[in-house]
Amino acid sequence: MGRSRKAAAAGTLVLALAATACGNGSGASDGGGGGAYGGGGGGYASSRATPTDATSSDSGGTTQGSGGKTLTQVNYQFTPSNLKVHQGDTITVSDTNPTTPHTFTVEGTEIDVANDAQSSQEVTIDLDPGSYTFFCRFHRAQGMEGTLTVT
Repeated sequence: MGRSRKAAAAGTLVLALAATACGNGSGASDGGGGGAYGGGGGGYASSRATPTDATSSDSGGTTQGSGGKTLTQVNYQFTPSNLKVHQGDTITVSDTNPTTPHTFTVEGTEIDVANDAQSSQEVTIDLDPGSYTFFCRFHRAQGMEGTLTVT
């Protein structure tokens, strides 16, 4: 096999491996489950974002926050991708993936909450009214982001 054919074959293998690693969350490890970001579902808390431990062992049985809103992290998406809340509402951020951890990070704020796979927690949104971009630090490059509107 010529040098250019070997390079092309190697490139194809690299792309195939990358696609497998960034698949649909059905077994890919994206930074480890628990230790890679310093918490087992606790994540980073600040005075403006107050997560409480609401870890659930079953992915379908999460409770909703006092604002009645649940933000689901599934595969490499947030559902809903456009979330409207009132200032001071508490939302439930729920990672429903069987093996993939995610974060709920609000750009320009101190809200940065990490969830292990199949866990959830409540987060109080104590932000000034306006629109904010939220994303997963681990999967933003895969398009995992949305818009938070605070009224």
